[in-house]
Amino acid sequence: MELEGRVAAVTGGGSGLGRFIVEALRAAGARVVVADIAPGEGVTLADVATDSGRAAVLTAAQSAGGLDVLVNNAGGWSIGGAQFPGVAPSAWRAAVELNLLAPMALVQDALPALRRSRGAVVNIASSAGVETSAYGSPEYAAAKAALIRFTTAVADWRDRYGVRVNCIVPGWIGLDRAHRELAAMSPAERAGAPALIAPAAIAAQVLRLARDESLAGRVLGMPNGSQEPSFLP
Repeated sequence: MELEGRVAAVTGGGSGLGRFIVEALRAAGARVVVADIAPGEGVTLADVATDSGRAAVLTAAQSAGGLDVLVNNAGGWSIGGAQFPGVAPSAWRAAVELNLLAPMALVQDALPALRRSRGAVVNIASSAGVETSAYGSPEYAAAKAALIRFTTAVADWRDRYGVRVNCIVPGWIGLDRAHRELAAMSPAERAGAPALIAPAAIAAQVLRLARDESLAGRVLGMPNGSQEPSFLP
């Protein structure tokens, strides 16, 4: 798919990794709907965990000319610092809603538009969803694991609907929070920490998955360190 002149929507696009994805899409010539819960210039205010928020994203895309690429980037741990089982079910369910159910619902809502454009979806998961070691937010890890499986479960949509759904599984991303966490470590801890993944490198892979019409239902791992991105089995 040539991205020049196409319409892309990026959830959580106002900051963090989403901002890098938005910039990469714009540099490729796409018109980008930036959906976020925080206000900002050119931002479509949308909580994609709600019906009205998802509708706002699709309305903005339609106003821009349709929808060719959907990037499900919005996500995060339960708010407030405490995680499962130290939070009420309403809190950890909200994290599952944001990281799994909202992307699934947005894909479902966007499917008619994506079928018309023979478009693409890129889901942003996390290495937390494929690791087998202990993890600080079980609800986040479980939701990301399910998002990965959702991606592979709809691999046949390319043939059924003309819509490709793929997924990126990054490790520790070099965003401001990660750099603060590194700075707070002892020298020994910092020496043993893995190299952070450049956000721009992840954004470049989003463009790759959006463009390459041979890829559907694929999961691209981007581990920390010097390893190259590779598709998971």
